[in-house]
Amino acid sequence: MSPSPDEATSKTGVAAPDEAGAPRAAETAAPGAEDGNAARPPTAGTSEAEVAPASEPAPAAPTTEESKPAAVAKPAEPQEVDDREPLPRNVLLYTVFGLLCIGIALWLVLAWSGYKDKYSQQTEGWRLGSTKMLEITLIREDKKNLACASDKTFGDIHCGYYRNGSPFGAKPEDDPHILQPFNTVKNELFLAAGLWHAPVLRGTLPAERFTVVCNYHIVGVLKAVALRWSPTGNFGPVDQSVAVGTLSDCTIPQ
Repeated sequence: MSPSPDEATSKTGVAAPDEAGAPRAAETAAPGAEDGNAARPPTAGTSEAEVAPASEPAPAAPTTEESKPAAVAKPAEPQEVDDREPLPRNVLLYTVFGLLCIGIALWLVLAWSGYKDKYSQQTEGWRLGSTKMLEITLIREDKKNLACASDKTFGDIHCGYYRNGSPFGAKPEDDPHILQPFNTVKNELFLAAGLWHAPVLRGTLPAERFTVVCNYHIVGVLKAVALRWSPTGNFGPVDQSVAVGTLSDCTIPQ
């Protein structure tokens, strides 16, 4: 004889049917039925742990370095370009060196061309072989007062004394080839022969200082010569070169 409903509910260990559980079981089973892997109900003697499907391993958590966003490199700032040209180094040294080279080159050129043999330092611009018209300042005593000393000769032309001071030959008034020192009105020093043999100077000469104009023909240059300005004076050397020549066509300006 079957127990009554009251008795059935009063018995311990017998669960009342759950009407709401049927639909939940159906909802749970429905997704599994769609993909063909419906979960089977646990059989007697099988635990829920054995029935539950193995879960997929959880993805590893990103490390601290990976989790940080990559640093974005900043673009390099453009550097300012200095358009000014750099100053040359050792400008003074290069300048001095350049001037020194120019000076040496000029000296070599002048030495090679024999500048001193063609030009006189006392009379710049007087060229060897040229003829110039000069105005000479004189006093009548210069005929005996003026003399030069040198061992150099230019054909028949020479000083009245040797370098050691001994007489070379005749007196200037007696020999037209004897050189004597003179000065122009511009204070230009030169050596010349033949002045006192000019017709205009053979007569009586002025008592005061006067000038005479002559044509001066340059035949050479003396690099070193000693001069005397009075009969009792000593010969003094002249360090610069002096023009040597003859005087002709002299006249006293009126």
